[in-house]
Amino acid sequence: MTPKLLERIKLKNDMSLAMEVQRNLLPEHPPRIPGLDIAAVCQFCDETGGDYYDFLSFSRESGETFDLILGDVTGHGISAALFMATGRALLHARTEDDPDLARCLTMVNRLLCRDTQLTGRFITLFFLSMRLDTGELSWVRAGHDPTLIYDPATDAFDELAGPGIPLGVEESWEYQANHKSGITPGQLLVLGTDGIWEAMNPAGEMYGKERFKEVLRQNAHRTAQEVVDAVVAAVMAFVSPGRPEDDLTLVIVKSLR
Repeated sequence: MTPKLLERIKLKNDMSLAMEVQRNLLPEHPPRIPGLDIAAVCQFCDETGGDYYDFLSFSRESGETFDLILGDVTGHGISAALFMATGRALLHARTEDDPDLARCLTMVNRLLCRDTQLTGRFITLFFLSMRLDTGELSWVRAGHDPTLIYDPATDAFDELAGPGIPLGVEESWEYQANHKSGITPGQLLVLGTDGIWEAMNPAGEMYGKERFKEVLRQNAHRTAQEVVDAVVAAVMAFVSPGRPEDDLTLVIVKSLR
């Protein structure tokens, strides 16, 4: 029994270290940008997971930007965490060399495909950029669910959609950037992973996007952090007394100007 116990202790220590390393890869706190209220959460269903979000900023010729990345690796656990760490490293390296969204993801996809085509794993990802001078939005969608824009003044939801397949699937794919005018005061930008709307309750019922949207409606007047907390609380109450079977990540950006 002693060798097995020692092996179990070593495995637990290794998992704790992996969890600490992955947590350190996530932003310590959202950026503080005048006119924007930003909040985020990332909850893993295991010690480690495949969800990822990041905040970047660039000084382009067109003006300084606030850039947001949200991704989701197939599966969860340590293997998904390692794959996501690889994708994160490639994204950071490529954005340092070329901040153009479409070219960046095109190159990251090519590099990922060379290493992972035989594994069957891939990353869905949404890369969103906001110009701070005009508020204009640009984005590239790599197989991820569209970002939502909620306007409480009209109770209307809009989607930032567009073409694009997950990263790591087809090496020759060329990604395209999409553009839209910025959000207005009170509107919410909502980026999430499917661990929210695909959460299951004990009866096997899916949480769904309509429940998700209703929580956004009821809390849109509150701060971004309060909206995030409300969504997490609603999902956890829905799956109770069980626990989520997938990672859950949510980023809320609320316009104050």
